[in-house]
Amino acid sequence: MKTVGVFKVSKPGRGDEALRKRIVFESRELFLRRGFAPVTTGAIAERLGISKATLYKYFSSKDEMLRAVVDTIKAEVLAGVEAVVADTSTDFLGKLARLLTHLGDWLSRLDRVLAGDLRRNAPEVWEDIERFRREKILVNFTALLEAGVAEGVVRADLDRELFLRMFLDLVQNFIDPDALIESRRSAREVLETLFKVVFEGILTDRSRVRLADRRSDPFGTVKEVPE
Repeated sequence: MKTVGVFKVSKPGRGDEALRKRIVFESRELFLRRGFAPVTTGAIAERLGISKATLYKYFSSKDEMLRAVVDTIKAEVLAGVEAVVADTSTDFLGKLARLLTHLGDWLSRLDRVLAGDLRRNAPEVWEDIERFRREKILVNFTALLEAGVAEGVVRADLDRELFLRMFLDLVQNFIDPDALIESRRSAREVLETLFKVVFEGILTDRSRVRLADRRSDPFGTVKEVPE
């Protein structure tokens, strides 16, 4: 019987960080494609071409691998959000369009398969993701709204904190795995609808037209809309 090639490595040290990152990366790809519960440590080891014994030198369990995977996802999502918010070359509407694209892309990757699986089989990890969404994303959207008010495209009398908490509650309810299955819509489709209904409602008519243009080309240059 043909055997799988095995990397022989010693107990993890500084020089083994590359292999640890590979384990996290390949685990993430499998979890995103198949879900958490169906993927075995054996499948992860085989994909990497290493033994399960080597795998367990880096991670004590599949649960620990999952947490490492989720940490990388949170870091990438947060880095993308912070980069958009901090971009001084883009105005509020451009940032809003880019955030929709960035968050929509990640939500479409998580979507029903992994999200539903985590809620059923790793509820503490799912709660960690929910907490990250409530806390980290809230801070950055608050900064974005402040910029929108300063630019005159968001109403100055808007209670920003209350508005964002309402928006995040809607996201939490409608991007819930069970709600997605019931609605037969993707997470990205739901997010786009929420943006349209909630965020566009706080803009002027002129700003809504400009936002629609930005969403069709989030990195492009939009012509000014006549008064």
